[in-house]
Order: sequence, then C-alpha cells, then structure tokens
Amino acid sequence: MGGPPKVTQTRRRWVTALVREPLLHFFLVGLLLFVSAQAWRSSHDVRRILITPERVADLATKYRMQFGTAPNRRQLDDLVAGYVDEEVLYREGVAQGLDRDDEIVRRRVAQKTQFLQQDVPPPEPSEVQLNAFFSAHAADYGQPPRYSFTHIYLSTQVGGDAGARARAMTALARLQAGAVPTAVAADTFPDLNSYSAMSASETARIFGDSQLVASLPAAPVGRWYGPVRSAYGWHLVHVDAVIPAKSPDFSEVKEKVRADYFDDAHARANARAMAAARARYTVVRADLKGGR
Repeated sequence: MGGPPKVTQTRRRWVTALVREPLLHFFLVGLLLFVSAQAWRSSHDVRRILITPERVADLATKYRMQFGTAPNRRQLDDLVAGYVDEEVLYREGVAQGLDRDDEIVRRRVAQKTQFLQQDVPPPEPSEVQLNAFFSAHAADYGQPPRYSFTHIYLSTQVGGDAGARARAMTALARLQAGAVPTAVAADTFPDLNSYSAMSASETARIFGDSQLVASLPAAPVGRWYGPVRSAYGWHLVHVDAVIPAKSPDFSEVKEKVRADYFDDAHARANARAMAAARARYTVVRADLKGGR
C-alpha cells in the first residue's frame, strides 16, 4: 500500500534534477538556435541573389552571340542589372504563386524538361548496327520510279468541266493522227508543260492527288494518252521516259542511315524516359465515373 507514493516521489526528484541539469539547458538552447538559424537562412536565401563569374560569362556569351562582339564594361554592368531585375521579378512572382496554374509557364517548363531529356546523345553505332538498321528500313531508302513527261492542259474555266474534257478528246484525236503538239489548241498552264525525272510524290505536289498522278505507273511510253483529270482541269500526257525504281547499296546512303539511326535512337530514348517519368505518378480521372 505504501509503494506508489515512494515511486512518485522518486520520479519527481528525477525530473527536478533533470530540469536543473545545465547540460540539458545547453542542448535546448543550441537546438533553438539551430532551428532559428535554419529558418533565417531559408528566408534570406530567397532574398539573396548571387552573381557568380559563370553567370556573368554566360550573359557576355549571349550578348556576343546576338550582337557579334563582346560587351564593354558598361554594357556588361547593364546586363547584370537586367538579370538581377529579372530574377527579382521571378522570385516575387513565385512568392505570390503566379507560376501556378499558368498555361504558358507550364508549357515552358515541360518543354525545357523535354529538351534536357533529349540532350543526351546516344552512343556512336557500329557498322553492324547501321547495316542492321538499314536492312530493317530498306524501303525508306529505295528510290521510287521517276517519270519524264509532257502534258497539254485544257482548263475547266473554258466551257466548264464537260467542255474542257470534250476539247481534250478532240486534241487527243488530232495528236494520234500525227499533229504536232504546238498545233493543238490548249490553255496556258500555271506551271511547266514538261517535267524531267519526277517521282509520283513530286508530281502530286504540283497536280494534286489526282488521276494524272495515278495514271503514270501504267502509262504507255512514247505516245499521247488521256484525258486525265488533275486539280486544275483536264490533261493529255506524253510519257517520254521512265527511270525504274532502285534499291541503293548501303555505301551510297550510309550517312543518311547514320542520321536516321540517331533520330530513331533519340526517339526511343525519349519514349523510355517519358514512360519512366509517367510511371512515378498516379493519374486520377475525376471526369470519369469511378476515376482512374
């Protein structure tokens, strides 16, 4: 029955002795000073703008790249003052939360992060790797067939579509009967009347994705045919020559293969980096039922 009071008295004596212990006072005062110093340093670091020699050199380099000459002392001081003003405004804006929910800031930060990801070049490929890449993408390096041809143009602005086609049929009959092209009535075409070694894609850039372009692979060589339609109107076409498709040797396109290899390696590395970054986040779709 007498045990608990003795324990309580012992605890009180122990606490009293601990409170009077100078070492504890010293520890608590030191801890308070440390926390205060850290808080003061954090608040003052935000207010402290350090101009390093590297920063000054960077400002001078940018000036030289823009104006072609190094800045003099006054110009350099102005550059530093401008940098300080910009840094002050930036920090004030961040302190006010102006960087949050700003579409332009978000986009710029995202672009800069992406540029940093893309800044690491892939290792130089070996000859074996380049050959393997070339074999896997051989169709990209093949030269398509090319056509040299002349055409006679009949505009739909003269007599409408049906009228232009009828005039084309009349002109074709005359050509097949032996008339020379210059003797056949035609309209002025806004581009050339003759083209040399044109691929189908190059021809489509002029005539559009049209019947004229589609007719070239099966076109007879050395005689007039038509009429065929384009984005402009009706045409009679004379294919003068066809250069067959060609698959180049690796040695002929090695430099292009190397450039494409690096582009592909960059794209794959960026995709991996983005996938790894995305995996560190959880996306919650509040706009969908049940979220995601």
